[in-house]
Amino acid sequence: MSTRETAAGGRSPLLFIFLTVFIDLLGFGIVIPLLPIYSKAYQATEVELGLLFGCFSGMQFLFAPFWGRVSDRIGRKPVLVWGLVGTALSYLVFGFSDEVAAWLVRSFGGADASVDRWTLGVLFVSRSLAGFFGANVSTASAFIADVTTPENRAKGMGLVGAAFGLGFTIGPAVGGELSQVSIELPGIVAASLSFAAALFGAATLKEPARGPHKSTRLYGLDQVRGALAKPEIGWALALAFCAVFAFSAFESMFILFGLAKFPTYFGMDHAVEHATREETFAAAKYAGRYLFVVGLISALIQGGLIRRLVPRYGETRLAVVGPFVLALGLAVVGGASTFVWVIVGCVLLPCGFGLNNPSVGSLISRSSPVDQQGAYLGLQQSLASLARLTGPALAGVIFERFGPRSPFFAAAGVLLLATALGYAYHRRFGANFGRKAA
Repeated sequence: MSTRETAAGGRSPLLFIFLTVFIDLLGFGIVIPLLPIYSKAYQATEVELGLLFGCFSGMQFLFAPFWGRVSDRIGRKPVLVWGLVGTALSYLVFGFSDEVAAWLVRSFGGADASVDRWTLGVLFVSRSLAGFFGANVSTASAFIADVTTPENRAKGMGLVGAAFGLGFTIGPAVGGELSQVSIELPGIVAASLSFAAALFGAATLKEPARGPHKSTRLYGLDQVRGALAKPEIGWALALAFCAVFAFSAFESMFILFGLAKFPTYFGMDHAVEHATREETFAAAKYAGRYLFVVGLISALIQGGLIRRLVPRYGETRLAVVGPFVLALGLAVVGGASTFVWVIVGCVLLPCGFGLNNPSVGSLISRSSPVDQQGAYLGLQQSLASLARLTGPALAGVIFERFGPRSPFFAAAGVLLLATALGYAYHRRFGANFGRKAA
């Protein structure tokens, strides 16, 4: 462990960062199988369901740079700890949305108010609050940048990526299982974990040493202009966006694809083109279990294997291989004639994502000015949220127009373009990061 890492508090702060990111994304994943169920129960239209899915990522898109910039000014620890407290409160609102809505109707709604519609409104508020406070993931990445040397930056980002992958994919499995016990239980569990992590951070986390802060605007488009002016940042942000865009398209369409093409593996005895609430509810636990395995593989790569690959090959080479393997996995899933090939594709997918994510995060961090790490890593998280918002939406449109396999082929095409961009990045900037362009 380097002197810089030891001075920041050794392994304890890195453990807290892992927990912060893991819990943020675990809570997001926990509610994924519940949202279609809630939407049908409370008379949501398809548009409202899409907005309910999207408001979390939309708030992260808007506020990730904000939290990154705030942490540049006041410190990483308060943003991380209070963000977890806010996240916990948002999940309590989600878990008790029925009770909150009933209280609001009694207090403000009037005799003719629809409790179902008020409950839907409460769900929107809870998901928006979760996205607002969960946008502090950018601060976690900035913390890693503060306590690691440039040579070890990708290893640290791999820790964030491992937590991200585990939380994002364990969440649906946990949510699917807990919902069988009680519809309130997933929200309660997510809130409890967030509160526990906040207490752990408040007690153990030490503020890392950072470079001198320059007077810059707290929020605005200055970091966007900076990224456009520095292609080594702008291109890396584009690579990050493409990977998350494609992976989120896969996750959002996986259950619909499975019901349509491989129904027996999703608890059905016949193909389902338009799932009912009960069919979606029944299939959610199967999809959650499959996605858990995908997330576990991704976490193992980002948390362990990336530490050995970066010193040998360098971040820029891995930023070429990652999107190509991810594209190959999507193409295999889309073209699968048997479920065995779906499994093969689902193994390739996290391998590609696990190689790409920490490598690109390291490139962005190492290219950023020392006093603006939080801002640029916040911009990365903001674009990732935009990708999670637009990826599923466009995948849904393609699914409806061209069939269940088409979203995976379209996402693979996006990643082939990203592979070409990654190769161009390697050729132009590879020498800047200690690797000779081949």
